[in-house]
Amino acid sequence: MKILGIESSAITASAAVVCDGEILSDAFLNAGLTHSQTLAPLVKEALSKSSSRLFDMDLIAVTNGPGSFTGVRIGVSLAKGLATPMEIPCLGVSSLEAAAYRFHQQEKIIWSAMDARRGQIYTAAFRFAHGHWERLLPDSALSIEEAAKNISQFGSDFLLCGDGAFVTASALEKMEMAKSFHWIIPEGDNVYQRATDAALLAEYQILHTDQTPLSPKFLNPTYLRPPQAERALRKKS
Repeated sequence: MKILGIESSAITASAAVVCDGEILSDAFLNAGLTHSQTLAPLVKEALSKSSSRLFDMDLIAVTNGPGSFTGVRIGVSLAKGLATPMEIPCLGVSSLEAAAYRFHQQEKIIWSAMDARRGQIYTAAFRFAHGHWERLLPDSALSIEEAAKNISQFGSDFLLCGDGAFVTASALEKMEMAKSFHWIIPEGDNVYQRATDAALLAEYQILHTDQTPLSPKFLNPTYLRPPQAERALRKKS
């Protein structure tokens, strides 16, 4: 199965092509530019590096949230725009789960965190046990203290990943309840969500769970909170 992966849910952007569990290409950018400028060229680069064409793809996998409202919308819109003319099946995967899946061979609880602003993080937890990838906590928008309380029921030793890893670790260092916690943060760009992991996770879900690809017209963003404009309108009303 040949899969084009797209990721733009946070500050980085990336595209990748994987086939039967093998990464054929990976185009990644962490330059602070808007995803509307960078994402389509990254897709073109990923296809070129893998000597592939769009109609070679059996699936387009995209992180469809949670994350930056604009970033998620850009990624999903691009995936739909690429898939629709050729009716390439699509699969939206959790941004948090994709970030965690990179480390699915680690013998640790994997705590995925993204900066949600307003004193919150988007958070979830996973582990690989007994030959199966397992979700421990659902995708949620919580304060770091609430998230720490939730994850503590599974243990105190974990890997912290996602673009919110550093802000989460900084907050944990000041919490009395987290003094028994032990965590590691991946080095360099490995901490961030990447399209390779979105594609590999999609492949795993199709092969080992009841997830099925969708027509691109059914692909939509998944938000855990209303967009800022909607919240402001409600407050004004």
